[in-house]
Amino acid sequence: MDKKIALVSCSGLSPLGLVVRAATVELALDNDNIVAACITEYSAQPNNCSPILDDAKIVSITGCSDDCVSTILNEKNIDIIKNIDAESVVKVYDLNPNDAIRLDDDGEKAVKVLKRFILNELESI
Repeated sequence: MDKKIALVSCSGLSPLGLVVRAATVELALDNDNIVAACITEYSAQPNNCSPILDDAKIVSITGCSDDCVSTILNEKNIDIIKNIDAESVVKVYDLNPNDAIRLDDDGEKAVKVLKRFILNELESI
């Protein structure tokens, strides 16, 4: 994992959207080669994306089955090297975050589980 990796995350207003944002931002703060990117920025720009994606491998992190992240990036012809479905990850551990504004107990556990899963997935890139 030597190259810069951009984790483009869900920004939905659901408990899992909060979990995804917390996990990706924490990973970016803890790892020099990881940047957290918000999908809202890319959906608001009609013809381009932030330069942050220019020299990074793109990993999308979805918060629900709508998969807005991959849909928006695909519409902008951005190559995604991996898509991580956060909902399926937290279900494996029977976690059910219930608060969209503050991480509850399951939300905190889900952030930790998701971070470990993402880091493990990034090792194969």
